[in-house]
Amino acid sequence: MRSSFLRPLFWVWLGAAMIFAMVPGLDLWTSGQFFDPALGGFYLEGSAGLQFLRQVIWNLFDLVALIALLFGVQALYTRHPLEIPGRFWGYCVTLVVLGPGLLVNALLKSHWGRARPAHIDVFGGDAHFTPALQYADQCVSNCSFVSGEASAATVGAIIAGLILWNVVPPQRRRLLVCAMVGFALLGASLRVFMGRHFLSDVIWAMILMLTLSVWLGRLFRIRAILPRVTCAALTRDARVFWLDVRGVLLRTSQQLRATNRRLRRLSGLAMGRMRGSQPKGDEPQSRPGGPQ
Repeated sequence: MRSSFLRPLFWVWLGAAMIFAMVPGLDLWTSGQFFDPALGGFYLEGSAGLQFLRQVIWNLFDLVALIALLFGVQALYTRHPLEIPGRFWGYCVTLVVLGPGLLVNALLKSHWGRARPAHIDVFGGDAHFTPALQYADQCVSNCSFVSGEASAATVGAIIAGLILWNVVPPQRRRLLVCAMVGFALLGASLRVFMGRHFLSDVIWAMILMLTLSVWLGRLFRIRAILPRVTCAALTRDARVFWLDVRGVLLRTSQQLRATNRRLRRLSGLAMGRMRGSQPKGDEPQSRPGGPQ
């Protein structure tokens, strides 16, 4: 990742912090646009269309994370040379684990204590509103700051964008960036529409994930290996992956058959021993007074 990303990130951090510190009511105003007591509160929460979009975004994130994990495991254990260095997949897996996994769900959402919009008194709940970046005690677990789904959508968009960067023609890369940004924004916006997160929750989730991706990119030196992530390289490594899977299945099948043969031999020996150890039947005896 280029060092030129650091200065814009600094201004993004500073701008977001200043905006939500100076105008804390922006969160309440934004969430209020989707709240109507006459319609039962946050009226878009039960929308089947939005729920479907939410599930699609989660499934796409799971797919991207699974692809990165499978190729990462392959890079660790394969005996074949790969076109794409394992460091690239290590970067992707680390971003997923440290971002949505550790930083967001294990740390911030579990300990920051900010209540969700639907749970505060302004919108019919019992908890009190807490401005962004202010630690609170209005929630025990799975709290509002920051949005887990916004962070997952952002990380999924970043990883998918890196995978597809050299796959699409250079003249289409601007369209790719717009599509990935739109994907992340859609995933983040749905949580605001449904009253599950404040505007600042999703914005800070995206900022944190972007910052983490840049920092990890410098640590893993992604810029040096990104040109090797091409369509041809992905196709070839996918074929190698299939060969590795077939090899594992073949070896497993052979081991199972060998184990089955050994078990059958042992079972046969055990049965033979049991027959040999059984007492023979009594010899017939002549009747008393019978012929001698």
